Amino acid sequence: MIYKVGKFNVELSGNVVDIFSKFKQVKHKIHESGGILLGQVKENYVYISKATPPSRHDTSSRFNFIRDCNIAQIIVDYEFYNNNGHLIYLGEWHTHPENIPMPSSQDIMMIKEQFSNNKLNEKYILLIIIGITSTYLGMFNGKILIEGESRNKSL
Repeated sequence: MIYKVGKFNVELSGNVVDIFSKFKQVKHKIHESGGILLGQVKENYVYISKATPPSRHDTSSRFNFIRDCNIAQIIVDYEFYNNNGHLIYLGEWHTHPENIPMPSSQDIMMIKEQFSNNKLNEKYILLIIIGITSTYLGMFNGKILIEGESRNKSL
């Protein structure tokens, strides 16, 4: 799956798409799920090779997801050091129980906090929201959240 976001091409690996598909909220009792995005960047090409599944330490409900930041940091550090600095933290993903997901005010606040509070390797952070029939991808650059356009069929 490839998205165009401003001057960037963002590609999701098959493994990432599989994780997203596994946690879609297709039934009414399924809670929101989420995790972090890891990958590589070369100039204007962003390759997301890993999306972590939810941890048992996360908090979730049908309409809410809060990722455990301590567990996420352990994963980010592990992947960075065990891949010689080539696998970096790129952003956040989570599900919404709606067909066409859009970021809520809470989502926007969260991605702004992640951008401000984390040491980032890039000048942006990604936000992916998995809906039932489509996927939202946005890139926050510290000022605005730029919405991506899919170049493929939705997940």
